[in-house]
Amino acid sequence: MSSSFVSALDFYRVNDEPINVRSGPGKKFPTLAQAKKGEQVLFIKQEGDWANIFFLHPDGRQVEGWIYAIYIQPESVDRQEDAVVKAESIGAHLKCLPNAEKTGVSSCMLDIDFTVTGPLNEDAAQVRCESEVLLHLANGDVQPLQEAARIRTPLKKGAGAARMQLIVFPLSKESVEKVTVVDYRCIAQKS
Repeated sequence: MSSSFVSALDFYRVNDEPINVRSGPGKKFPTLAQAKKGEQVLFIKQEGDWANIFFLHPDGRQVEGWIYAIYIQPESVDRQEDAVVKAESIGAHLKCLPNAEKTGVSSCMLDIDFTVTGPLNEDAAQVRCESEVLLHLANGDVQPLQEAARIRTPLKKGAGAARMQLIVFPLSKESVEKVTVVDYRCIAQKS
């Protein structure tokens, strides 16, 4: 049995199209792929005006490259800027169980702790938590997997907190050696 504490990375959305994703931070580097408007990308770091990103291309490729930073914006801005009720992930813990042969992972539980804030007259909020994990297969491949669930969270004087449990069942023909969390987030809506 293994467990680990994880920290969230930031998801961004491409805000123009098509945008070239390059092999390095500058126009002199070759284009690896193009990202379309609305595409979700994982922000890794920034160097000058360029952002290092990772995303799953529609053709199935895993692309890590560089994009001019003005063409992406934090996903949380898109999703909650007009919301009256807001949720914030404050931590997560991943616990995995070994398979029967004890050579890999059979399943994992990702606990996501979050807080919710809203108007004083709100007594509950619907919260959707999402995660993206990577399955590290015995053959060396890495497969992304997304999980999501909803919960109704009570609010007292406009505030609340809860824990969401997401179950990860690696459905792969190959043995899964380990599971790593890439990102997790929670989004609130009025009940």
